[in-house]
Parts: sequence; structure tokens; C-alpha cells
Amino acid sequence: MKNYASWGLITVSLFSAVAHAADDSVFSSPFFTDSKAELSLKNYWKYLKEDAANPTTVHNAWGQGVALGYQSGYLADTLGVNVDYYSAVKLGASDYFNSRGVLYNNGPGNSKDNATGFSKFGQRYLKLKGEVGDAALNAQFGWQTLRNYGVISNSTRLSPTTYLGWSGGVARDGLSLRGAYVDRSMERNSPDSLRLQTNDGREINHLASGELGYENSQFNGQLAYGESQNYLRRQILRVALKPNNNLSLGSQIYTTQALDDYKDMALSRRNFDRNANHYAFDAKWQEKLWSLKLGIAHTRAPKGGGELGLYPRHMAKNSRGTFTSMAYAGEDYMRDGETMLASIAEYYITPEFTAGLTGIYSQFGYQSATVRTGEVNIFGRWAPSHPKLKNLTVFAMVGPGWSYKNVNKTPILSQGDYLTSHSLGAEFIAEYRFKLF
Repeated sequence: MKNYASWGLITVSLFSAVAHAADDSVFSSPFFTDSKAELSLKNYWKYLKEDAANPTTVHNAWGQGVALGYQSGYLADTLGVNVDYYSAVKLGASDYFNSRGVLYNNGPGNSKDNATGFSKFGQRYLKLKGEVGDAALNAQFGWQTLRNYGVISNSTRLSPTTYLGWSGGVARDGLSLRGAYVDRSMERNSPDSLRLQTNDGREINHLASGELGYENSQFNGQLAYGESQNYLRRQILRVALKPNNNLSLGSQIYTTQALDDYKDMALSRRNFDRNANHYAFDAKWQEKLWSLKLGIAHTRAPKGGGELGLYPRHMAKNSRGTFTSMAYAGEDYMRDGETMLASIAEYYITPEFTAGLTGIYSQFGYQSATVRTGEVNIFGRWAPSHPKLKNLTVFAMVGPGWSYKNVNKTPILSQGDYLTSHSLGAEFIAEYRFKLF
């Protein structure tokens, strides 16, 4: 925390010194005139009641967030800076609140007494841009958020997951090449700078990834490769087609291989043994007032010892992995041998209010049992068009789910059949954004 505060004071002092020393011509440069600043206020509540691995347990967290972001223009059309400050205040929490990723867990265990707010400079990086021929170049150095950047991604509650490292790319005529190298992270609900880790707590030196992409009006595709050093290696192929204005088709293939440090872990710490693959397909039909998206996915993640294998979305602890399959929902439907069907329907009741329904059904075989899981959710989204409220978005979702009693994600069987568990999840988000300049 002290490092972040000191960094902020140094930055403010530096800009203040420059302001006193420079003449008006300096402030007329694009570095200042193209600067932007935005303030965001977000109220976030996330709730889960479940009995899958414990007696009935409630996971509940509620917080109020503030985000202040500054983006400079470019000095000499080449060099700029971005700085984002995040702060969160605790409004409510139960035991097991930390699974919701909203509030900081300031202590051991799952006690609600550990729940606190936090503050941090989550993003602070130098940015570069340039051109070589007709190709556009860009690079970022420092703490930054990376969204579906090769095999690396983020997640957001009251702040996003951010990483320390570099990223950059080159693009021309719809073709792009990007890469990233990171060695530390700050989680979405924490101000702590953490090293990447294995599932059993050993440090991983770095996570690196590259991506080749191509996009035009009807096609969008990415081929990504990444590795958490000596731990996991991953390849991803994502393709999206738009045959006409109404229909969109998408497919994703994710393959992951275990490296030496992963293989050395105890069986209970591994998600799978040697290889894990996930295959997904989706189709969306869009009309003026409604849309319907359907998806199907299948996972292979063999694991010995009588335990159920899982496909891991993330390349290491304290990181987030690119995963756009509809199998990522309220629960991860990525168990060994699992086939999942998903749907999401939306209807514009008014231009400002959208209502929708999601449904997921899946099944997989474990020993003598066919295990079935799923969930249903209703949701609503309000985005008012009134000039004083046009930057406000309100979202709410609630729904039940069913799964299986388990130990370490492995089903508990009784007389050859699994024991059903039930859950109820809910979420509320109210966010207001406005530009300062």
C-alpha cells in the first residue's frame, strides 16, 4: 500500500514541477490537450447459497467502488502514460465472502471479520505508439490490465485484475500480432502485488503469450500460444463468422499440456494428469428487439486416482486465463467427459430496458453414475437515455442451480448414484461513469 501511495505522490509532484517550469507552449502539446480523465462509481453485490461441498453455506459480499482513470495524449506522437486508481468500501459480507471476489480478505480463513475495502493504483504504465510503413505499432510497460490477450485475461468486480510486465503488437490491414510477458499480478479484490504460483504455492517466474489474429467485416479469428514457465503450456484457436446481419457463429478450441512443475505436484493439487482439452461452438441470432444465443461444449481432462478431472481456465494462481466458451457461467462446466448445452435470450422491452433468461444443462459420467448439473437465471439491464442518467447502467440477475455433493470437486456416490445439491445465486451492479475532461 505504501508503495502505491508513494508512487502516486511522486507522479503528482512530477507533474506539478513540470507545470511550474514549463511555459504555455508545453501545455498546448497533444500530451496534455489529448488527455482524458474518467470517474466511475460502482455498487456491486454478489451472493451464492449452496450445499455442494459443505453444509448449507452462504457466500455474500457487497461493496462500493470508485475508479479514477487518467489517459494522457502522446508526446511527439510517440510516448504517453496511463494511470488508474481504484478504491472500494465494504458495505456487507458473510463468511466465505472471499469466493465472490468483491472485497479484500485481510486475514486467514473465511471469516466475515476479515472483509475490508481496499485502494490501489491498479494501472500505471508507459505507452508507446508508432508506424513502420503502413503497420501500426504499440507497446505498454508497467502495471496494466490485459483482456483476452493471447492466453492471458482479466476479471473485474470493483477493480480489474492487473499485471506487471510488458505487452505490445503490430497491426496492418486487419492482420495483427500481439505478445505479453508478465511476472506479477494484483487480483480484482486486492491491493497486494503477488507472484504467480503453482496450485501448491510455488513461485512461477513468468507467464508469456503471443497471438496472431485477423479480422474483417465477416470474420474474426485468433491463434494464441502461451506458457507459465515450466508449469502449463496452452494453445487457443478462436473463430467468429458473421454470414449476414442477423447470424453470428463462433467456435473455440483450448488445449493445455502439463509441464514438469505441474507434473511434480501431488494428485490432489492437479486439475488433470497430462493433457486437457475443451471444444466449444455457439450461434447467435440477432433481431431488432431480441436475440438468442445457443452453445455446446465438450471437455476432456483425464485424471487418475479416482478423482474427477477439470479443465483449468487459468495458467497459474493469481492470474486469469482467456476463456470465451459459454461453459464459463455461474459454475464452470468443464469437467472430464462433460458435455454442456447453454442458451441466453434477451428482449428489449423498451430501448432502455432489456430482460433476459439464461439456461445451462450438462452431464458427464463418473464411475457408475451419469451426473447432471445446470442452472437457470433471469436478468434485467437498464441503461437510461436521459441526459443526466445516460452514463448509468443497472444490472440484476438471480436464479437457482443444481449440481452434486462433492469432495475436491469429485462426486460423492451413494448406492451407485450421485447426491444432488442445490444453489441460489444473485448479482446486482449499478455503475455510473462520467468524463472529467
